[in-house]
Amino acid sequence: MQYQEAAIAEPRPTSAFARVNGLLLHYLDWGARHAAGGHSHHHRLKPASTLTILLCHGGSAHCHWWDEVAPQLTEYGRVLALDFRGHGRSQWASQYGLAAHLDDLTTFVRDYLCKRVVLVGHSMGGEIAMRLALGSPQLLDGLVVADASPAGLPLKTRLIWRWKRRKQSGVRPEFPTMEALIARFRLSPPGHNLTSETLAALALKGAEQLTSGNWAFRLDPNTRKLSPGWRLPRYRIQDIRLPVLIIRGEHSRLVSERQARRMQRRIRGSQLKTIPSAYHHVSLDNPEATAAAITEFINSL
Repeated sequence: MQYQEAAIAEPRPTSAFARVNGLLLHYLDWGARHAAGGHSHHHRLKPASTLTILLCHGGSAHCHWWDEVAPQLTEYGRVLALDFRGHGRSQWASQYGLAAHLDDLTTFVRDYLCKRVVLVGHSMGGEIAMRLALGSPQLLDGLVVADASPAGLPLKTRLIWRWKRRKQSGVRPEFPTMEALIARFRLSPPGHNLTSETLAALALKGAEQLTSGNWAFRLDPNTRKLSPGWRLPRYRIQDIRLPVLIIRGEHSRLVSERQARRMQRRIRGSQLKTIPSAYHHVSLDNPEATAAAITEFINSL
């Protein structure tokens, strides 16, 4: 565990796996960084050792979406970022969809971490997090919903994604070179302010070189297929009885300002923060403002 010492000085994550529902799910663990001279009392925080912050990515993404945000949260507790089944380094499965992801996340928190968490979910991860808050509120200290809405995707986006899903064969595409894989990488939905270097690094964090010498994304292409159980019944966010922070990217095309305000009105006592100069992928576009919003929320708990 030589990583743990390093985590105190300069947060560097440990890569680990949990067996959940018969699958190996991968997560990054940044540990908790204790402020010099003990915990900062003026924030009235829980001791860092008792607070656990769990970060969940969106569809077709992976845990490295949080690489710039997670280290900024370690003085508030132990910080983890999970790869959903079929995503990142987590094992592929025969079944995907919201029900399967929700079951995995609930089991991971309840039976593997055995601790209440501050749950942060982006996009698809945000929808799963809201459902967990309704079904198992006893597992959470607080909830952060980042650019996700119970209304789901705008109709135009839904139709485009449905058309793309129909075209997918379920066979993982392979690329002859690393450069070819990077050239193919796209953020979905489009819209970001990342440099080409940052995009290339993100692409490679979700990719691997095969024994053939070819390159491929780690993502199971079947995660995008609309299998039975993919969609779950509608849910009532007004029944969430937890401290909630709603985050929206200023230029988001998935969650309108109106939708975000409606969510805030419906979830009693919730807070709303707009992340400036950010599109849908708030943790990539503006990690500093995203981390600041989350830490402010943690301080308010």
